[in-house]
Amino acid sequence: MPNSDNELMTTASVRQLSQLSTYIASSEQEIGYSVDFTKPYIEIRSSFLQKSLHPLSQSVQQSEKHQGGPYKKGTSEFLKYTECYAKMMESEYKFAEQIMSNNESRRAMALKGSIAPATAEYIAAGRQLNAIAKRLNYTDTSFVFDIIEKHDRECACYLEGLSQLALLNEVQEMIDAFKLTVLRNFYDFMEDIRGRKDVNAPMNLSSDGTVHEMTSNTLNYFKRLYFWRDTVEPLLILVGDGGWNTMPSPEILASSTKSIPTESAMGAALLQKFFVDALDQMTIALQLKSRGYKKPTLTTLFLLNNYNHILRQIRSPPLNAIFDDGSEMKFSKLVKKQLDAYQESWKPCVENLMDVTYVRGGSIKSTMGNAERQLIKERFKVT
Repeated sequence: MPNSDNELMTTASVRQLSQLSTYIASSEQEIGYSVDFTKPYIEIRSSFLQKSLHPLSQSVQQSEKHQGGPYKKGTSEFLKYTECYAKMMESEYKFAEQIMSNNESRRAMALKGSIAPATAEYIAAGRQLNAIAKRLNYTDTSFVFDIIEKHDRECACYLEGLSQLALLNEVQEMIDAFKLTVLRNFYDFMEDIRGRKDVNAPMNLSSDGTVHEMTSNTLNYFKRLYFWRDTVEPLLILVGDGGWNTMPSPEILASSTKSIPTESAMGAALLQKFFVDALDQMTIALQLKSRGYKKPTLTTLFLLNNYNHILRQIRSPPLNAIFDDGSEMKFSKLVKKQLDAYQESWKPCVENLMDVTYVRGGSIKSTMGNAERQLIKERFKVT
């Protein structure tokens, strides 16, 4: 690729090609027939573009960064592919404009033919990645946010000159398919919390009532979405308040803007509403799961541990930037309720220990001294 947008356009060779193009176009009366060099242009330029971008396509296919697991922002090979594709398309547009400035229809035809093979390969690579993303769990598809952000915020502007070409609509359709995958992930996430995604899944309750896997996964997903909030918020605007509870259809993107809008208060409000809605559903799910314990004390301990973990997380960065005082107060009350119930469950044991009859120093005693009472209290104190 050229080092700048103007480097390719200022070479002596391009000036000569432009002069030759102008001469051929204006010499029809002189030579008696029209010369159309569109076909050789397409053959030469399409081959050049495709060969230049093909290694990037191969690197995407061979990458292991889209197979699930932890993902670091900016590491997807498809990001570089997208950037190079967009910049080369812009350069090709300017190149064709300069050497075929005298015939707009012929220039459009030549452009369409020259970018077709490279565009088809780029779209195929994108569709393959999206197919992979749809097979993965929603927690393993962070690379999709990266792809959407890269295209909409950095690369879409390079394609503006070619927007009249129908071929470029397929590129936008490919990006929209990524967005639809994300929106469906939001729905799957909510269904997962409700337990509808896999109704036969085991409860996986620990024997000691520790924090449930669902609680940890949900809070981690919140953090991931917050990290990508600049991309997540505009997508939530598309579905609107509560739209994450309904499976989205492709039509939802048909009337949307083609690029991510700027940051807005509406997007931030919807992100908060989405998180609060998910927490409400998870609270219900935890209560249902707690019934899996046969002992009431374990039920209480399970809810206490999970509610306390949630409270600590929403009080700490980054989630404290999303959840307001109302959410914190709600879970503070839930924690206190379960804490009181847990302490109450030990009351019979403590009363029994505090009211005993025993022999000490050769005489019968029915009460303990202050030292004995204090020792018992310390041993059963809940921290």
